[in-house]
Order: sequence, then structure tokens, then C-alpha cells
Amino acid sequence: MLDNPTIIFFFFFLFSISGWIIEVAYRSAKNRHLVNPGFLKGPYLPIYGFGGLLILTGHTLLMSYSLPIRAIFYFVMLTGLEFVTGVTVEKIFRVRLWDYSDQRFNLKGHVCFRFAMYWTILAIGLDLSLDFIVPRAMVLHEWFYPVSGIVLGVIALLMTIEFFVSLIERLKRHRHNAHNDEILKHEFVSFVAPLITHPDVIRLKDYNHHFGKTRLHHVLDVSWMAFRIAKRLSLDKEATVRGALLHDLFYYDWLREGPNWHGIRHPRIALQNAQKVTSLSDKEQDIIKKHMWPLTVIPPRYAESWVVAFCDICCTWRDYLVPIALSLIGKPKLWISMANSRFPSYAVLKECYMKNNKAIVYLPGTNRAGNSLNILLIDAQPRSLPYTTFRTLTLPRVAGATPDKHRVQIIDGRVENIEIPVHEVDLVGITFSCNNAPLAYDIARKANDHGIMTIAGGTHTTAVPDEVLENFDSVIIGEAEGGAWENVLRDAEKGSLEKRYTNATPPDLSSLSPPRLDLLRSKQYLPAYPVEATRGCPNRCSFCFNRYIHPTYRKRPVSHVVDDIELSDCNNIFFMDDNLTADKKHAKELFAALHPLKKRLYFQMELNAAEDEELVYLASLAGCKGIFAGLESINTASLDSVSKSFNRTERYKEQIAVLDQHGIFVVGGLIFGLDGDNREVFSQTMEFLNNSGICSAVVNLVIPYPGTDFHAQMQNEGRLLNLDYKSYTGYRLVVSPKGMSSEELEEGYEKFVDEFYSAKSVMNRFQNQHRPLRQLPMYATVNLAYRLPRQRKSRVLWG
Repeated sequence: MLDNPTIIFFFFFLFSISGWIIEVAYRSAKNRHLVNPGFLKGPYLPIYGFGGLLILTGHTLLMSYSLPIRAIFYFVMLTGLEFVTGVTVEKIFRVRLWDYSDQRFNLKGHVCFRFAMYWTILAIGLDLSLDFIVPRAMVLHEWFYPVSGIVLGVIALLMTIEFFVSLIERLKRHRHNAHNDEILKHEFVSFVAPLITHPDVIRLKDYNHHFGKTRLHHVLDVSWMAFRIAKRLSLDKEATVRGALLHDLFYYDWLREGPNWHGIRHPRIALQNAQKVTSLSDKEQDIIKKHMWPLTVIPPRYAESWVVAFCDICCTWRDYLVPIALSLIGKPKLWISMANSRFPSYAVLKECYMKNNKAIVYLPGTNRAGNSLNILLIDAQPRSLPYTTFRTLTLPRVAGATPDKHRVQIIDGRVENIEIPVHEVDLVGITFSCNNAPLAYDIARKANDHGIMTIAGGTHTTAVPDEVLENFDSVIIGEAEGGAWENVLRDAEKGSLEKRYTNATPPDLSSLSPPRLDLLRSKQYLPAYPVEATRGCPNRCSFCFNRYIHPTYRKRPVSHVVDDIELSDCNNIFFMDDNLTADKKHAKELFAALHPLKKRLYFQMELNAAEDEELVYLASLAGCKGIFAGLESINTASLDSVSKSFNRTERYKEQIAVLDQHGIFVVGGLIFGLDGDNREVFSQTMEFLNNSGICSAVVNLVIPYPGTDFHAQMQNEGRLLNLDYKSYTGYRLVVSPKGMSSEELEEGYEKFVDEFYSAKSVMNRFQNQHRPLRQLPMYATVNLAYRLPRQRKSRVLWG
């Protein structure tokens, strides 16, 4: 049966139409209105057709195996089909036909365990029914033949036509919405210009290659086509263009002279010549060496190499077929004139896109007062492990405060690569902390090199604006919302920025615009919705930098916070506040209002707030499952040294117990290296943590953040050991301690981290706290999340 193409087509369409009926019924019932699912408009879903054929194949080939074995086959194959289809459609058409991001155990939102089981159950049902369905379907096919064959042919033709029509429409729509031709061309030229001006590359215009077209024309054509494909597929555009431009860098007429076996040998000749012109990455070398595959035998190693090889074939066939077609209609000379007058010919590049042998910088935002801006906001942080970070509000708040006439994008360095589309951006705004300052400075320099306006904000910028201005055009001191950001946009529209922007008074939290969380596109965040109810902290700890950016403690109206949470896309709510319970009356009112929403809350608070049992009860009733508290130290002298004497170390255990009794787990923040610490602090802290009922702890070495009183003290006392901001992570020694040697502090910290986060220690604490077994996955995950960046071997592995 499976060797008959007509029968295969028959079942393919049967399954496609049946799948369409299932999807229409499910989605229409879920959305309470008629929904036509899928990429095509007709009553068929090809993915179900392929899935049905997989099941039919498994049923036929694995008939002698038990049903559980066939079920495993269906689970693997259908999940793979769904994942490959989802990735392919999103990669090429930039559209998601389904999204499982809100489901547990999902892989990039394309597949998830729950629906994989649903498909497996459906597959098992179909498997058990095939012996009944197939014979009857075959009889129907025979009865209505040849009418059934004609119907199948018409359906196949319609599906094919509709597929290509939809393909063309979506490609046109994507091109129109994402990039106009001029932006693409200028970006392409920025990659080509450094090479196209080299004498050894220009020499290629003296050699005929295909039907009167020069070799320089050919390599530019291949580069341009490969560039557009690489951009669509999010590949390395620069390596693709450079490799394609140099792939035929040889100096002889291959039709009349040169070595034998030219097709096999010329890639290595081109590579040798290219290495004399410029340094090449491994990827660029592979592109040049493998562009004639399969003649090169060894296949390409990189996706970019496959793209260039494909484009080389396409351009070569075009260079032969188009001139033949033009000759047949009596216009043979039109081919050369077309080649010379169209982008990306060398003549067009030199005349229209280059000046003084350099690419003309395309600045869409220059002198555009009153017009829209293309704004890119960047959170300058290195990549984190997937699913270990929360969404934040900093940049979405700024985006929310931006008028609709401007186009805003956000890049979060923790979950995506930081790459500035230099020909599509007018203004780059970067927020960063102290340890990420070198990264931010490097990004700003690259943007400035392309004539893009840059502005910095955040804690480090507010603390040391003069230093930041050495690398940025402008800075925002303090919070951005309010007059500061409005003034930035006004000046950016004119094409120039002032050096400093600040608000005369802190912005009113009751008038904040909704955050643009929709601009955080990654699926690698933890499933928690970020909210803020307050800003700032009434305390004045000498090591804390937050009071510099939020100088006063302010509260949002409770109704506004509730409105935000009602819009949340998940049940886990993460408050970004520094000290949510500083105003107990406001906190109680908030918790009472949140109770009906039935959410799970997580936030930061002072541990001594736990002595207000009414507050703890209301927090528990509202759904609080965990809190973070800055303990800092179990040593009173150490707390006194950083103006945190309001922490009562003798009450820590009782306060933690109150929270634990209400089902709220506690994560504590601890700092080693304060002035009251000595060699015994590690063993004393370990004993406290093992007997306190605490879930986990964030254990760091003290950080002297620039701009804080603590930093000034350390600087005045000559105790700063390291001025490299990359070391200001909390995992490296930066301050010379008072109560022990630097070596003793480093060694004690490393041993403490290894022991506290070890699996044995975590399990012992879990058992001693008599927690229910259902809490073990959460308990272990929290400890593992804090362990990875702090253990020495993990820091070496993950950088």
C-alpha cells in the first residue's frame, strides 16, 4: 500500500482534512468563535497529513511489535515533526502557528510534554482504528475512481497554489514591515566595503566569468543573495558576505587556462589568495573551501557555508539561462547592461554607496525633528543559563513612557545576543550595573562608530556619570520616567543630545505608563510576571546603591498594582521592589486586595517585618510563597559597620519560623568580608543556616559599589584591592578585610560555598526542617540556582 503514490496522496489528504476538522473544533470551542487554524486558508492542515502518514508507517512497519513500543515510536516521531515544523515556519516566515510557552516542560514553545502526550494518545487511537479505517477507505476510493483521482489532483493543485501564494504574500509582508531595501543595501555595503576596495579583489573585474559577466560581478551577486538569506535565518551575516565575496578569488580565465580539475582545485587557490588579503575566521575559510561541494567531498561545516554554496549554484545557473533567454528574444546585449546598472554591481556600489573608498553611513535619524525615532534599549548583561532569570521592568517602563510614534526594541543580554542593527537604529539606550560597565562601554563605542546616538542610565551611570560620559554621548541620572526621558526624545528628534538629563523631582508613581513587557520576546525567562508596588527604601545602608537612583521611598496606588497583576500572563508574581513591606499599612492593604486574585507572590522585605503577624498572615492569604531578606550577617558588629543595625540577629530564627509557619519560605542575603567578620564567621554562619529553617541563601563577598559611602570609606582607607569592574560580582575579593587576611577570606568563602550548596548539605537541611516531599524539587532548584555562579568550578565553566 505504501509503495503506491496515489494511495499515499489519498491518505495524506484524508488525514490533513481530518486534522483540520479537529483543530477547528478545539480552537473554536476554546475561543468561543469560529477559528480557521493553520498557515493555509483551505480545509486542510498538512502537518496532520504528515503525522497521519507517520502513524500509518509505524502501524505497517511495527505491526509485530507491542502497542507500547509503537506508542514510544509515535511519541518521538510526532514530537519531532511538531518541533521541526514549528522551528522551520518561525525561522522562515517569522510567525508562530502555535505556542506552548505557558506550558510546563516545553522546548522553546514549539513542543511540550502535555500536548506530546495528547498527540500520542490520538496516535494510539488511530493506530487501533487503522485496520478498520484503511480497508473501507480503499473501497470508497475504488468505488469513486477515477473521480476520486481527479478530486485528489484538484485538492493537491489547490493546496500547492495556496501554499506558494501564502509564501509570496508573507515574504512580501515581512520585507515591507521589517526592512526596506535601502537599509538592507547599506548594511550589505558596510560588510563589503573593506574588501571591495582592496586591489587584489578589484582585480577580479578584469576576468570574464559567465557569459560576459566579470568575476567581480559574480562574487558580488553571490554575496548579496547569501546576505539576504543569512539575515532571514539569523546567521552570521558578516562572515557570510566576506566568505562569499572571496570564494572565487583566483586570477585566470578558467575556460581557457589555469590548472586541471579547476572545479576541485580553485577553492583552495582562492583561500590562499584570500588569506593574503585579510585574516579569516574558521567559518569564512570553510565557506571558501567548501563552496563547490559535493566536488570538495567533505561537506560544509557551517550553515553559512551551505548558504553560500547554494547561492553560488543559483547565480551560476542564472548567469547562463538569462542570457540564453534574452538571445532568443533578440536582446543579447541587454544582459550586460542590466548587470552593470543594478545593485550590487561594482559600478553602482562605487557611485551610489561608497565615498573615498568607504561605505556611506546611512543615518535614518539625522535631522528628523518631530518625526519618529528607531530606538533600541539594551540591558547590558552577559548571557545567563536558560530559565534562570526573571523579566525586569526597567526597560519596559522606559518603552512604555515612549510615545507611540517612535519604534522601540529591547535586547536583554541575559537571554539573547546583543547585536545592534546599525542601519535601523537612531538612538541606543543602555542600562547596566557596575560589573557590566566594560560590556556597556564596548557596545556604546560600536554604536558611536556608526554615528548612532547613545545614552546611558541605571545605577552605575547615576553613581559615576562623568566616567560614563567618556564612552556615551549622554546620561540619565536617576529615574528615566518623567521629564528626563521626554527631553531625551525631544533632543534626539533634532539629532543631538545634551550631556546630562535628570528629573527635578522623582516621578509620580501614580501616573506611570504600563510597561511594554511585550517587547521582552525571549522564551527563556522564568515563568513569573514582574510588578512593582513601591520604589526606593527608607533605610540608608552604606553599601547599597539603590538609594542613589531611588532617593525617596514612594508607593503606587494599590488599585494600580492590582490592575497590573490582573493583566499577568502567569500565576507567579515577582515584585521588583527593594523593600515591599517598609510601609506596613500600605503592604497590608495591598495583600488584602490581592487575596481574591489567587496568585503566587514572591518579594523582598526586611526580616523584622515578620514580627507583625497580621502582615505575615495577610501576605500568606494573598498567596505569598517566598521572600528574600537581606540578613547580610549574623554578626552585630558587622551590621553596625554598614549602618544596618536595625537587623536584630538574635531574632532571626524566630522571624524565619513565623514565616515558615505560614508556608512562606525564606532566602537570605549574606555578605562576607565586613569589618566585624573574623575567621570564625564562616563556621558560625554555617551553624546558623543549618538550624534556622532557612530555605537557601545568596552568599557573596562584599562589593564596594562606586558612589556609595562604603566605597568612599574603602578608598580613603586604601583597602580597594581591585579596580576592575568585572570583578565586582560578589564572587571575587575586591576589599581588603580587617578581621582576617585576604587569603583567609577567599579560602573561607570558597569552602563555605562548596559545603553550603552541596547536595548532602541541601538534603540534610531539607530533612531537618521536616518539609513535605512535594517541596523538594523547588527546594533543590533554588539552591542549585544560587550555587552555579558561586562555585569556583562553575564560574570557570560558565565564565
